[in-house]
Amino acid sequence: MKSKKERMEENKMSNTESKPEFTIKEYFEHLKEGNLIGCKCKKCNSLYLPPRKICSNCYSTDLEAYNFKGTGKLATYSLIHVGTRYFVLQGYKMNKPYCFGIVELDEGLKIAAHIVGPTKEFEFDPNNFKIGMPLKMKILKIEISGQEPHYDLGFEPLM
Repeated sequence: MKSKKERMEENKMSNTESKPEFTIKEYFEHLKEGNLIGCKCKKCNSLYLPPRKICSNCYSTDLEAYNFKGTGKLATYSLIHVGTRYFVLQGYKMNKPYCFGIVELDEGLKIAAHIVGPTKEFEFDPNNFKIGMPLKMKILKIEISGQEPHYDLGFEPLM
């Protein structure tokens, strides 16, 4: 097995070609359209979300865009009772917590995301969240007074 230093040197020599960049701005533009685009290392097949320039497994810069299905299962979660101003304005509070969890995508990658429900009543009941429950991607439109809306990745139960 090659050392980390040997892999880095090997990849410096093999990654001299120029290719288009996939930026975080483009990631959010795709997300707004309902597409969950990350990247896949062509050398070792590691997956990343959001996309990045260098594979942290083999240090290759030969990565390509990868379209995730947007489905997975809840690996673990935490109920947050005291949130930021944005979450308080959305109705979350001490007796109405919001769920933040780790989702294991069908492709095997684990990511952190806000877990929402089909209704606020569903979300406010902590008994509705179960480890292993199937989830699907939901694009969350974030609107804060005086700012342009932006979009973020969330997940909801697959019903």
